[in-house]
Amino acid sequence: MKITEYTIVEQKGVGKKVYIIKLGENMFFRDDDPDTGIKVVDDIGWAKRITSEKFALEMIGYLQNFYDDEGNIRPENRFEKIPPLVGLAEAAEMLGWDKRQISTYINRGKFPEPIQRLASGPIWTYKQIEDYRDARK
Repeated sequence: MKITEYTIVEQKGVGKKVYIIKLGENMFFRDDDPDTGIKVVDDIGWAKRITSEKFALEMIGYLQNFYDDEGNIRPENRFEKIPPLVGLAEAAEMLGWDKRQISTYINRGKFPEPIQRLASGPIWTYKQIEDYRDARK
């Protein structure tokens, strides 16, 4: 595998747009794992759907910084496993909710536990919120 580009492809999702990362000719981003590298698919229908262009751009930055052009983790990042993170506003955007609705679900114990609570608010991994969203479908 040779990554030749990082291009955002806009697609119509159910009710709104979704974004897919194209990594080369018939290569689309599916997932990543620091132990095995970037996972790609050749069918855009199986590619990871990202809820906003902003998150897609952040994911591209993460992939470019942590992985080489063959999809393997860069040696200097071998023990740096920092996944993309989201705060309250980003989680709300991913779910199509407002921040108050997230706070209500947190208070009721019906929302994923944040990985950390900062002075600015709770933070989760992108994957936590993505999994939560997908489980609600």
